[in-house]
Amino acid sequence: MSKIELINASCADQTVDAVVNAANSGLWAGGGICGVIFQKAGLKELTQACSAYKAPLNDGDAVITPAFNMTNAKNIIHAVGPDFSYTPTAFK
Repeated sequence: MSKIELINASCADQTVDAVVNAANSGLWAGGGICGVIFQKAGLKELTQACSAYKAPLNDGDAVITPAFNMTNAKNIIHAVGPDFSYTPTAFK
């Protein structure tokens, strides 16, 4: 039997092995939960760790970094979602 638990809180505050970041393709500090994660982990440390990866990443790509100053997580998984701000051109 499965159990589903709804939590009304930030994912950045949960005690977990890894927090999943809604990352942008350049792995830069962004807004929303991405910005919260960068601030909690340490902007300098996380920016440096992300810069070790070759960017830009493609939609659907993911990379992992340490969580640095986040005492509630060991790692951060940066997953790049689709960018809906533009319409891609069709393949020929």
